Amino acid sequence: MRQANARGGRPIRREVKLTEFEDNALYFAASAAGMTPARFLKESALSRHRGISVSERHELITRLHQIQGAIAAIGNNINQLARHANAEDALTKEISAELTHSLTQARATMQRVNDVLPSLAVSPEEADAT
Repeated sequence: MRQANARGGRPIRREVKLTEFEDNALYFAASAAGMTPARFLKESALSRHRGISVSERHELITRLHQIQGAIAAIGNNINQLARHANAEDALTKEISAELTHSLTQARATMQRVNDVLPSLAVSPEEADAT
């Protein structure tokens, strides 16, 4: 996956010397994390001060995306139930209130997930600081 563009580009280069074994290990670790070896090295180094490894961050991001999908499905189901209740003229004030509350909760949870995701990524500013 490509990184976000950084204003002014990334003019600084670092050279890392590896054995063939280390290079292969780096390649496979980066592939498992869905990154290029260079990005994996950079994010691994930058993540140390956060107290979370690249693989842990990758797992968290994956799980949060799964949660987003589940919440979106719940929201769709709530909308379908409301549509069905309206069509059958069976929508009581209690059912309407419960559906509204459930949809509000699903939206609030989705927003909390959306708020957390950016904190798990390496920002262009952090990338530029290295």
